[in-house]
Amino acid sequence: MATASDKAVKLFEKAKDAFNKNSDDYALNLLLNAVTIAPDFVQARHLMHLIAKKKLEKSKVVLVKRLLGNISSIPHYIIGLFNYARKNYQQAIINYEHILINDPANIPVLKMLGDCAEKQDMLETAIDTYETIRVLMPSDIKNLKKLGDIYKDDAGELEKARECYASIIQYDKKNQDARKGLSDVAALGTIEKGSYDDLDSSFLTKVKDADYAQKAEKRMRAVKSEEDLRIIINDLEDQHRKEPNNVKTILELAGYCIQAKQFDRAIEWYKQARKLAPEDYTITKNIMNAETLKIDEAIIFVQQEQPSDAKSQLLKLQEVRTQTVIKYFKQMVNERPNDRELRYQLGRVLYEVGQTDEALKQFQISVNEPRFKLQSCNYMGLCFINKHMFDLAEVQFKTALNELSTSSQMDSFTKEVMYNLANVFEQTGQLEKAVEKYKEIYKVDIGFKDVSDKIKKTYR
Repeated sequence: MATASDKAVKLFEKAKDAFNKNSDDYALNLLLNAVTIAPDFVQARHLMHLIAKKKLEKSKVVLVKRLLGNISSIPHYIIGLFNYARKNYQQAIINYEHILINDPANIPVLKMLGDCAEKQDMLETAIDTYETIRVLMPSDIKNLKKLGDIYKDDAGELEKARECYASIIQYDKKNQDARKGLSDVAALGTIEKGSYDDLDSSFLTKVKDADYAQKAEKRMRAVKSEEDLRIIINDLEDQHRKEPNNVKTILELAGYCIQAKQFDRAIEWYKQARKLAPEDYTITKNIMNAETLKIDEAIIFVQQEQPSDAKSQLLKLQEVRTQTVIKYFKQMVNERPNDRELRYQLGRVLYEVGQTDEALKQFQISVNEPRFKLQSCNYMGLCFINKHMFDLAEVQFKTALNELSTSSQMDSFTKEVMYNLANVFEQTGQLEKAVEKYKEIYKVDIGFKDVSDKIKKTYR
């Protein structure tokens, strides 16, 4: 007798065949049945959302369809809320899927679906749903936080968690939750790199050794004292002498040297690791991080001591820091020319230091990466403004806003892009259009930049 999962797979295969034959409605019906039978069938759920979105985009009456979809979805929404309130999350998920078939870009419903999936421990479904929201609204800080926490705490995908927290800081530099998340990821990364996965007899013998157990305990603590770090570093140096070509030990050793603020030693260890594993570009990133942390420590020292030439020292240190970051990002881009995230990060740094043409080259490549498309469009627009190419800037800002318009919520990134477009209108004498955009921002955020002053001037 076929199991539920077997039935779901057969439905999934039939749905793929139907989709290939342009029978979208039939495919959607099959997929809905598949995820009802096997709720955590992520591939089926993902394909269902993809078909629904493409079907909506192909229509010439998208707004009408979305409206009709919303009206027909009201019963499912009400029943979904009822099931959610009664903690019947499995049934609520089915209700929300019915809505998403007609309105796949409905962010509030996607958020409810993700929340229900979390509560049901449907980890992959939750991640897929929050990633969908991330594509629709890249600057939704709450969604990025949820996604980062899942990657960090549940999935163990530390690099993806780091990306989420770093994205939050891009939109909110003072966000303490994101900063703590980055700190936790760094600590967990150090522990993970130091974990033992060679459970052979020699390892089992070591575990019985009380001294080894004490060292292992110290390595597992998230926060370590100076004495802990000294013991751990000495232990790892002993391991390195026994296995000088073990890159894992060297990287772990470098990580603990950073925690001990022994930045020069950490840099030397990372350079040694890079010689042994030249294909691993993340080691280059680690060297960059170690060098910038060393400079940051010097900046903090100057700020605390406040010598007579503190201002000139701080400016010099900041310049050295910037050039260090540019140097290593260029090196990483050379090592991985097809990595669009690196291109985007390099572009941001180059833009900040006024190297507009070089920054523009990077954004023209990173714009092809879905995760950074909208941010790249915005930065390209800013680059064109710097070059007084206002018509090209207008195209970039409008491109970003057209994609952001799938949500009725105006988040900080949307306001930023709209403000930049209004600025283009203002500088090119299209004052009515400029005021219209400024007013859109003013309606939802009276304190955004100098929008309030601009609106007041128009009324005067």
